[in-house]
Amino acid sequence: MSGLALTVRQAGYGLRVLSRNPRALVFGVVFPVILLVIFASVFAKGGDESTRFQGGEIDTDAYFAAGMIAYSIMFSAFSNTAIALTTQRESGLLKRFRATPVPAWTFIAAQVLRAIVLVAVMTAALLAIAHLVYGVDLSAEGFAELAIFVVLGTAAMCALGVALTAVTTTPDSASTIAPFSTVLLAFVSGVFIPTDELPRFLVDAGRVFPLAHLAEGLQAAFGTGDVHLSGTNVAVLALWGVGGIVVAARTFRWQPRAAAG
Repeated sequence: MSGLALTVRQAGYGLRVLSRNPRALVFGVVFPVILLVIFASVFAKGGDESTRFQGGEIDTDAYFAAGMIAYSIMFSAFSNTAIALTTQRESGLLKRFRATPVPAWTFIAAQVLRAIVLVAVMTAALLAIAHLVYGVDLSAEGFAELAIFVVLGTAAMCALGVALTAVTTTPDSASTIAPFSTVLLAFVSGVFIPTDELPRFLVDAGRVFPLAHLAEGLQAAFGTGDVHLSGTNVAVLALWGVGGIVVAARTFRWQPRAAAG
């Protein structure tokens, strides 16, 4: 069997396992949809409200639709990857897998492919809800920009999720650190609360991390007028992704940490 076929099969197995995990389903699938409805209702107040964004304005419903896509990307690609790898490492699954003749790269590639599938499904679902329920439209140019940030954001978050396993020594620690950091950053990155309603120091703190730039890039795709990629947002996401790859390459382990300790 080819490496690609092995990757697809392992990704399919990972998706089946994830579908049986209530925590992952609630926070990664149900939660973004509920939050979109809540935030759109609270901030848009059922009307054609707009939110200040990058010196201009954006439809509030579109703002939160993009924000929920950013949240879904970080949860699916970052949190789920870190939790899954930590759990599999500490249970001895990674050690047993490493002892087989199956190429090691197919296992990591399967984790990335699983995240891509989840992100694609959630992005399509959120776009459909935003369009059908709130009348949010996306131009062809905006869709292209959204696709770029979805792909780049998913890649960067996957790399960071693998890198996080260097400090998550148990499944419990991974299940705490990864989701907590995702939700915490969402509050200061223009995902749960518009940045113009946050204190400046919180906005500045949020922009140190990749979620703020992912959310801003996705939100800009829904703006009116000409759509232009933000070089800063792309660069920050790329730098975080490269940093994650470097850390993961140096620290990723197949042996259980508990046994090593």
